Amino acid sequence: MSFLALILKALTTAVIVVAASLVAERTRPFLAAMVLSLPVSTGPAYVLLALDHDAPFIAEASLASLAGNVAIVPAALAYAALARRGSGLILSYAGLIAAWIAAMLVVRAFAWTTTSAVAINLVVFAAAIAATWGWRTAATPPPARRRWFDIPLRAAIVVAVVVSVILVSESVGPSITGYAALFPASYSSFILLMHRRLGGAVVAAAFINGLIMLVGFTAFLLAIHLFARAGYVWTGILVGLALPILWSAALLAFIRFRRPSRA
Repeated sequence: MSFLALILKALTTAVIVVAASLVAERTRPFLAAMVLSLPVSTGPAYVLLALDHDAPFIAEASLASLAGNVAIVPAALAYAALARRGSGLILSYAGLIAAWIAAMLVVRAFAWTTTSAVAINLVVFAAAIAATWGWRTAATPPPARRRWFDIPLRAAIVVAVVVSVILVSESVGPSITGYAALFPASYSSFILLMHRRLGGAVVAAAFINGLIMLVGFTAFLLAIHLFARAGYVWTGILVGLALPILWSAALLAFIRFRRPSRA
């Protein structure tokens, strides 16, 4: 079961990240962000947790995840700021990881309630989206000629990153399971795949657009927590998984509706 769980998380993340990389090569950063911001690794993680743990455990873990969700904001901003300045792959990615760890350590220092966790998400995401509104676009270079091994290589990189994260997270114990489930495996894989191929500015624009998309991911975590607290774990997971998809679809419909008037 443990082996199957590992393969499930790795493959689902690989499929989504490779799809996002293909979208990013051909369209705008907004659409790549839409794909990346789905709960591709956290979703399977909670499905597997629900198979082994009771509702109180899931409720507590999801509350930790909800509070820790804000750590992705300084991480994305750190990467975007460095990448937009022309910093290399290693420095830009190191900035993302350092900012994520620092933010997560700050979050862990507090005792969170549902209300305070939702409030910190609203404040942090609103402030970040407003401050980086002008970073949402970037000129996408012409796609490079794809070699036969490009897509298998991308999938292999993603699987390697996700498996490494899962193996490490399994050794930290249940007390920080909710935090460990939030490691930005999709963002990490996307950076490793696309920073040099498309340029840091394009990847940064995808991440900044992703801040808007991650509102749906926040709703995913909140739904799991609220339903698990009431004893309905699987209902919460199903409702939670639907919310990011509905949020992304609503944003896409809104943009298409606005486009004629802007033209």
